[in-house]
Amino acid sequence: MTNPLLFQLHFLFLSFFGQLSVSQDWEEYEKAALQNPLRTFEELTSAVENSADLSPLEFGRIQSLRGRLLMDFGMFQEANVTLYEAEELLKNSGCSPCLGKNHNYLGELFYKIKGVQAALERHRLALDIFLEAGDQEQIAKTRGFIGTMYEKQGDYAQAIQFQKQALGQVQDLRPSYTAAFILENLGSIYEDLEQYDSSRLYFSQALELHLALRDSTHLPGNYNNLGDVERKTGNYPAALELSEKARQISLSLGSLFQQQSALVDLSKSHALMGNWDRAYQILEEARQLDEEIFSQETARQTSVQEIQYRLHQQTAQIRQLEREADFQSIFRVMLLSLVLLLVGLGLLIFNRQKLKIRSGKALLEQQDKLLQIKERLIATEKENINLLEARMAVEVDSHSKALTAQTVHLLEKNQMLEKIREKLKKTLDEEAKDQKKRIRNLIKQIDYNFVQDADWEDFKSSFEKVHQDFFKSINKGEKELSPAEVKLASLIRMNLSSKEIASTLGISQESLRISRYRLRKKLGLAKGESLQNYILCI
Repeated sequence: MTNPLLFQLHFLFLSFFGQLSVSQDWEEYEKAALQNPLRTFEELTSAVENSADLSPLEFGRIQSLRGRLLMDFGMFQEANVTLYEAEELLKNSGCSPCLGKNHNYLGELFYKIKGVQAALERHRLALDIFLEAGDQEQIAKTRGFIGTMYEKQGDYAQAIQFQKQALGQVQDLRPSYTAAFILENLGSIYEDLEQYDSSRLYFSQALELHLALRDSTHLPGNYNNLGDVERKTGNYPAALELSEKARQISLSLGSLFQQQSALVDLSKSHALMGNWDRAYQILEEARQLDEEIFSQETARQTSVQEIQYRLHQQTAQIRQLEREADFQSIFRVMLLSLVLLLVGLGLLIFNRQKLKIRSGKALLEQQDKLLQIKERLIATEKENINLLEARMAVEVDSHSKALTAQTVHLLEKNQMLEKIREKLKKTLDEEAKDQKKRIRNLIKQIDYNFVQDADWEDFKSSFEKVHQDFFKSINKGEKELSPAEVKLASLIRMNLSSKEIASTLGISQESLRISRYRLRKKLGLAKGESLQNYILCI
């Protein structure tokens, strides 16, 4: 039988160091959990509260056993959360048997909150893990769980098959709790099938194993099971004896639940024997124990809830501190990033300004050089313009003088020709008839010279140099001017008098008046508008 004092000292040792080690024998912790579940739960919770140095594997195993204890306390929701947390921790821990045990715990829990099918799925996951690991005892135990689920479904053939497979798995092993567990399962199945001889056999074998293992915690259950079989087969004295043994051992262990179960069985046996007063008396004791059990369970659940609340509060504080630390860390990183960014921007702006100043200075120097070059070019252009203007003035003056000289020459020539013509006219009246023909030819040649003067092209060229684009402008009207009309307009542009114009053209004043009228008409001048002013403005 396990020494309770040994576990008390062991837990004090764990409390002193504040954490559980994965190297510890977890089977011993599980046995300790059966003997003193609340104390075990307190120690495991203390380990979780000081879990800063725990590895994921250690933390996962602790949470797995805590989840199992929470399930035993009837706190199914808390157990569900804790076992799922353990599953996540154990998945990547490298300890597949640990994960398999957690699946089995979840299977037991699911049977209570979800049903047989959900429990079966978890136990099958556990079986696959243990088969791969080759853990014979855990394979047997898991098959025992699966067989029990089939029993709950009423599939006794499958239930017996799995239980016997499990029993064969542990027959060659030393006496173990697993073998006793499977034997009890087989006894329960045969009891349901009312095959009491087989049931008695398996319950007896389970009792022998527990006696050999010195495990007093399971003895009351063994004796109660055997008592049920004897009572159902009508052997009431044997049933009373076995149930009384179960009650006595329960009293020594301080297990109120097992005492209450033994008292109920005793009451049933006395009732079947007709001892109604004794049956009622024992049943009243069982009822009082039931109230005491309820009070103890309530107190235990309250203690567990307080422990859980303390853990949740501490976890919340830790998470709050972690969030604050994360926030401070993020804030510091952001602040440092901002400072670095500002410094970087400052350096960038400084370098850009420095580069800009340098570029601006170089640009100013370049612009200054360009300005100097432009000033020199402007000065050169001014000199060239002055020279050009001087040359053009000289040329204009020269052309003007040439034009004036040509005009004067024309005037003189035409005046001379006029005198010759007058003289020839007089000669024509005085000389003989045969000379008249030659004189008339001479006069025609002189007249032709007036109309087609060879000097006109030279005059026109000199005139255009002095009065640029004059001939283009004068011909812009709807009707094109004749050469004689162009010549008349150019002579008017030179501001000659009517007498000078008539002499130059070799026509009379009357002919000049008619020519001026035709020119006005072609230029489209209104009546009263001065022809001379119009031409002078071109």
